[in-house]
Amino acid sequence: MGAVLDHWMIPLITASAVTVAVLWLLLSRLGQLALDTPNHRSLHEVPVPRTGGWAVIAGMAVGLIVSGLSLSLPMVVAFLALFAVSLIDDLRPLRARTRFFVQILSVLLVLYALAPEVLHWVIWIPLLVGGVWVINLYNFMDGMDGFAGSMTAIGFGSLGIICAFQGAHALAGVCFLVAACSAVFLYYNWPQARIFLGDAGSTVIGLAVFTVSVAGWQQGVFHWVIPLIIFCPFWLDATATLLLRVARGERWWEAHRQHFYQRTALKFNVKTSLFIELGVMLSTSLVAVLLVVSGVV
Repeated sequence: MGAVLDHWMIPLITASAVTVAVLWLLLSRLGQLALDTPNHRSLHEVPVPRTGGWAVIAGMAVGLIVSGLSLSLPMVVAFLALFAVSLIDDLRPLRARTRFFVQILSVLLVLYALAPEVLHWVIWIPLLVGGVWVINLYNFMDGMDGFAGSMTAIGFGSLGIICAFQGAHALAGVCFLVAACSAVFLYYNWPQARIFLGDAGSTVIGLAVFTVSVAGWQQGVFHWVIPLIIFCPFWLDATATLLLRVARGERWWEAHRQHFYQRTALKFNVKTSLFIELGVMLSTSLVAVLLVVSGVV
């Protein structure tokens, strides 16, 4: 862990500072930009800007540049393309097929960048479907104050600990970078939130979850089941809800309030639902870390 912090301390501090600066700019000067107006499916009651993801991604990008970590061109293009189309969607809703096309392209570019000679083409099909699903489910689950920010900070923090324990210092640094920027954002996103992630933040973080998960598995840093355990609070809720809506013949692609976290927030309140989810997130992450440290997985 010490070796990771020695190399990544300056990038982490820089990334956090950039995130704070951009959030301040967005809230103080651009507070009326890309407002998320409440509707019958919302859990918030007043318009809130959905631009927080811009600050998180800016912090992550600057942190990576300062770290000197070399990223392949396909990887960079994948994240830039997804961020660009999602940012536009935050400002002016785009057609679903446009967003879907860019999501597929981004996942394919990530898979191409992650040593295609190791990942056999037969594996690409389920990985492609999984990657697009992770991007969308992260967007689906970003519907409650503090929720996506907490999952990102806890999830990537846990993956960072695992990677550092396994000696994968570069991957650990990337994870801690994402966790740090998310923790800064979480301060402004805690109930009652002053700013939301928006599509630009949630989709890019979803792609980051997929990328780090595949990279760690492909490099032998951790078993593929580890990210599934850590991010279980997100993918299980989103997947189960989707399957139930399909089974009922509902218009599953439309926004709704049927996720477990939404039902809990409506039954109690947002803070109660968030604390319940935090307990689950910390538990699943602790289980994953212990499985790796103990050598079970």
